[in-house]
Amino acid sequence: MRPVGRYVFVWINTQHHVRLYDSRPETDGSVARGRYVIAGKNQIYLSTTGYNPYRKTIGTPQVLELTTRIEAPGDSPVSAPDLRVLAIQILSLTKLNWASTDSLCAEPITTKYAGDIAYLTAAFMRQGREFKLHDALERTPWFI
Repeated sequence: MRPVGRYVFVWINTQHHVRLYDSRPETDGSVARGRYVIAGKNQIYLSTTGYNPYRKTIGTPQVLELTTRIEAPGDSPVSAPDLRVLAIQILSLTKLNWASTDSLCAEPITTKYAGDIAYLTAAFMRQGREFKLHDALERTPWFI
């Protein structure tokens, strides 16, 4: 049982075929970073890459499909989420990749590295032998 509270779950889909275009002559045809389109009462498409006058890219950027689900306690009324606030929060999380020289990451950092870790862990586990992160970590004193 969950404690009393309102929970908003966000599903991020990067494996879809939706593309957005900007037909204004001053763009390269792609939707600018930070633009979003409301697709339903709980769904938006958010451009986390796209037209940038300072950095040219080739191809049509793939937008993120964001779908929300709200869980509220018992008989509490469930109001629709503020999709503009959701877009701002997700877009902000794409700027947190401090380990990269690329300041514009397309995926929120929280899901990007979780996915990378899951992929690498599965690859190590498929090797069929005992998995250890690093033997030197067990012998290295962390404080003196």
